[in-house]
Amino acid sequence: MFVRLLIIFFSVCQISIAHEVKPAIANLEIFSKSININFVLKIQLNLESIIAGIEPNHKNTNESINSKKYNELRKLTSNELKDQFKLIQDDFINNIYLLNGDEKIQFRKILPYINSVGDLSIARDTELILIGSYLPQNNSLEFGWNPKYGDIILRVNKNNSELFTKYLKKGSISKFSTDLENKPFLDVAKNYIIIGFLHIIPKGLDHILFVIGLFLFSTKLKPLIIQISAFTLAHTLTIFLGVLNLVTFSPSIVEPIIAISISYITLENIFFRKLTLWRPLVVFIFGLLHGLGFATILDDVGLVENFFITSLLFFNLGVEFGQLFIIILCFAFLRWFYKKNWYRRLITNPLSFIIAIVGFYWFLDRIIN
Repeated sequence: MFVRLLIIFFSVCQISIAHEVKPAIANLEIFSKSININFVLKIQLNLESIIAGIEPNHKNTNESINSKKYNELRKLTSNELKDQFKLIQDDFINNIYLLNGDEKIQFRKILPYINSVGDLSIARDTELILIGSYLPQNNSLEFGWNPKYGDIILRVNKNNSELFTKYLKKGSISKFSTDLENKPFLDVAKNYIIIGFLHIIPKGLDHILFVIGLFLFSTKLKPLIIQISAFTLAHTLTIFLGVLNLVTFSPSIVEPIIAISISYITLENIFFRKLTLWRPLVVFIFGLLHGLGFATILDDVGLVENFFITSLLFFNLGVEFGQLFIIILCFAFLRWFYKKNWYRRLITNPLSFIIAIVGFYWFLDRIIN
């Protein structure tokens, strides 16, 4: 049966241009040298997905009904894509909200920098530079953009000193202080806990399925604690090493292995009943790779320079809270059936098999695309 399903997945997976729908990154540089405050807002994004109208709720571009238009845009030269952007430029600018009190700050100039076509299997990055100035009403600003553009990571600097970093869910607007002396430790800690948590729930579906796979292995608490401890220790280690650039691997290598780790762990659930020395070791090794995935995310988000260790620790704490929340949900839904004779046959094995198939499909998709 399993072999038949593998053959089906091989046959239905087709080579196509599919790119992960990632959050944009906004870098706001503020320069206060006179009464007016000058600023440069640099937004790194997938411009083709914005123009094509790829819905932000999709995991990759091929899931959207607009994927055909996206693939056509992806093949355009830089100048051709600039021409396409000009058609929506006014609407795009109107949907970016940089607020000074009740006043929406206007952008004086917008400069698009678009990379050449390159490898079609890799999403093309575009940087939009928006320039302007404003007369401050107080020591705070607000930033957000239209929810149709998806999530965005906001980083704020003033006079080359880091002020603020936050992960903004689609449609949310964040208020932040522009006072260099007013950046409390608790704000940094809270923001990075939220960023870490969000990269498990709802963004980290592959990590969620891995943790559920660990939970399904046994109804006893001790094997779960041993596995989760091995996983946590491993990914904590590589988050630190990855952020410090002491260990680096290409996402094209890490992401497929993360996917296949889900399949391996859940297939072990079906064929093994007791915890062996091998299982925690395998979980630890896979945890190292999951940690490199988290480090890549954190590298995109960036760390607050003056609170480097704080940012790193609380991001990791947010990840742990996300894992703990998944385990609590599993206990809440499944603990009533632990002592049933049919628990393994009707719950552990079917769920593990389904998760294994999902992991294998992701593995193929990440290898092909």
